[in-house]
Amino acid sequence: MLKSQYEKLIQDKPWTEMSTYFDNLEPTDVSKVNHLDIDPEQWIKFTVDEFDLAQQEWEQPRTHYTGLEKKWAEINNLVGRNRGNSFELNYGRNGDTNHKLKEILGMKNIKRLNALPDTVFMRLLVKMPGHGIAWHHDGNGTYKKMFPDVDHSKVKRFWFSVQDWKDGHAFQVSKTVLTHWQKGDVYNIPFGIGHASTNFGYIPQYTVSFTAIIDEL
Repeated sequence: MLKSQYEKLIQDKPWTEMSTYFDNLEPTDVSKVNHLDIDPEQWIKFTVDEFDLAQQEWEQPRTHYTGLEKKWAEINNLVGRNRGNSFELNYGRNGDTNHKLKEILGMKNIKRLNALPDTVFMRLLVKMPGHGIAWHHDGNGTYKKMFPDVDHSKVKRFWFSVQDWKDGHAFQVSKTVLTHWQKGDVYNIPFGIGHASTNFGYIPQYTVSFTAIIDEL
């Protein structure tokens, strides 16, 4: 970075709009909502076996983003988020990886979440040390394209880790920073609420985003 670039960043404060937007949202209560039976080695083996079907992604605007989602990604890029610090392996979109992830999770766990099996979309994310997912909120665009005919008012998104908490692993939802979780601890990620994750440790981080129609009855 050149001094002139740093001076422009400090002068322009490109983060101001993003900070104002998220600071004005009502803080969301974040607590564990469930616990699943997880075998970490099974999930890690999957990432090796299906490596060629992983999407290799990093922070940048994407075609399915809404206006605000695109703006936040652009701001994140301006302040330094790039392939060198936001890289991830992302499983679940390509080939039959979503089906295989559902099989690994198992019907018992899916039922424990009160999820309708045919509406489940899972993403297994691998973040290497020094990388993380930048601050953002989810608009559910990908899920709506994959499941256009479901009742989207009943869609929820959960997050869980497939490994016990490790040094340097953290996940923030709203104003709450989560650490020291156990494998299979499940947390709700409301749509429209800011969140991010990071791995500033020394061990790869394996987490799952789980989206589905949830039967509240």
